[in-house]
Amino acid sequence: MEGCLVTANVDTVHPARLAPGVELLGELKDSGFAEPRSLVRRADGQMIQLSRLLYLVSAQLDGTRAADDIASAVSAELGRTLTGEQVRYLIVNKLAPLGIVAGQGAPVLPTASPLLALRARVTLLPDRAACAAGTFFRPLFRWPVIAAVVVSVAALDFWIFTTHGLSLALSQLLNDPVNLLLVAGLTVASALFHECGHAAGCRYGGARPGRIGAGIYLVWPAFFTNVTDSYRLSRAGRLRTDLGGLYFNLIFMLVLAAIYGATSAEILLLVIAVTHLEMLEQLLPFVRFDGYFILSDLVGVPDLFARVIPVLRSGLSRRPGGSGQHRDPRATGLRRSARIVITVWVLCVIPLLAFTMAYLMVYLPDINRALWHSASHTAHLAGVAVSGHRYASAAADAIGVGLVLMSIAGSLYVAVGLVRRAVAFGRRWSAGRPRRRLVAFFVGLAAAISLSVVWLVQGEFSDW
Repeated sequence: MEGCLVTANVDTVHPARLAPGVELLGELKDSGFAEPRSLVRRADGQMIQLSRLLYLVSAQLDGTRAADDIASAVSAELGRTLTGEQVRYLIVNKLAPLGIVAGQGAPVLPTASPLLALRARVTLLPDRAACAAGTFFRPLFRWPVIAAVVVSVAALDFWIFTTHGLSLALSQLLNDPVNLLLVAGLTVASALFHECGHAAGCRYGGARPGRIGAGIYLVWPAFFTNVTDSYRLSRAGRLRTDLGGLYFNLIFMLVLAAIYGATSAEILLLVIAVTHLEMLEQLLPFVRFDGYFILSDLVGVPDLFARVIPVLRSGLSRRPGGSGQHRDPRATGLRRSARIVITVWVLCVIPLLAFTMAYLMVYLPDINRALWHSASHTAHLAGVAVSGHRYASAAADAIGVGLVLMSIAGSLYVAVGLVRRAVAFGRRWSAGRPRRRLVAFFVGLAAAISLSVVWLVQGEFSDW
């Protein structure tokens, strides 16, 4: 975010000071950057990466030091001369637009808008409650407890999948709709407990977790935990935070196993199996699941999606005939090992996401038409169940209708977001260049016409 500039009005007469609520968190430990990066957190929770020079200047902004005094102090730290005029330039043109420096007026503060981020967020546990939950569960991260949990789950899995099986649980699910509601409820509880694991892992390392909430990720509802404070931790501490959710899924399985031992409710074993599938899904590194953040912290580079375009540009600039002027510092500023890992990740994620998004855009009407028919049929079944006083079946059908309608709304939201990002990219690419603007317009027009034709043809075939 260091290069993101907006207009800001800063008092250049009085000595500069940090804006209220700004925290200097120190250097990003075990990072994959060639040059050290330091972290600053604004009052709104936005994390900002700064170069060592900008961070040292920020550390001197106490409202009493003049620019020349700051220059002397920073020069001594850096080992090279910095003038007062250079310090004033950095304060006004680099730090102030990021919202780090107190000034006159209220600048429009830049905030991250990451690709495939969680949207429509609501808070379930505020910061204090989430931190209290993390503190309460923190002892579960002691090594003897971790070893006992892992060994116990391994033994449980061996018994379920090689000895006992899930046939009885599946039979119960099919024969009694109440069990479907139980599976859905326990799955939600497992997901919420998963977030407590992230908070506890963050707290165990000495950082403070933020709020726990829910939102829409892609097309499905999802929980989240704000653990941005874990960036102040070492790589081991950040990985503990990332893996804390999966670890708490294991603990949740053991709790279900204990309840099964007391009640012999076979449906609980099915919930354990479903939790395994959820854990495998969380390990995918191609979208913002736990696996993505694990990979990010292993290489020491926050927000891998922000490196996709820079890595592609850097690769093109190295080809014969490529221009070195297109080499983005967000890619060239990485250590060689981190750059190799991220390049491999980019080469995997680009075709995967491109195929997924293209498929969604091409088949969006057909998909949503089928989903709508399914929701209508399920709603009819729910009405029949209510008239027959089968309220458990009606509730299960109502949940199904809600999930289908949420999928339709989510797919439309993603499609609109893709169009908006494409338009914004075209505007940036063609800004100030009429020929490029004309090319972007005709490319967009051709894409819109092509999609319209495909959708019309699909509609005719679906009517047959």
